[in-house]
Amino acid sequence: MCLPKELKHGVFLDKDNYCCVKNTANPDEQVIGDFFEGDIQGCDYTVNLFIDVINQIKNDEIENWQGAGNAHTISITKDKINIFNEFTEMEVTIYDFEYFLSLLYQWKKLIESRTINQT
Repeated sequence: MCLPKELKHGVFLDKDNYCCVKNTANPDEQVIGDFFEGDIQGCDYTVNLFIDVINQIKNDEIENWQGAGNAHTISITKDKINIFNEFTEMEVTIYDFEYFLSLLYQWKKLIESRTINQT
């Protein structure tokens, strides 16, 4: 699968200051966007958790990790990240850890900008 370095249509804060991903026709991006909006949401703890878990796996500190959120199950192993939507049964498998980390850092930056805007 060839994925772009960032979500094609980007991330933004909506009028109510919620973190959002612009709609896309790409099914892989849609699953990833739904995961970010529905499971990570605007929670810096959650985005930091995923960054830490991926780094622990990359550094051979843990072998794998799995968790379930509001709508998705994410499984992270040494060679891939799988996100499965429990309702639509759509899934995406990501083999490029740096790509996914870049998305997490984009989301983290969006969360931080939201916090700044709320003060």
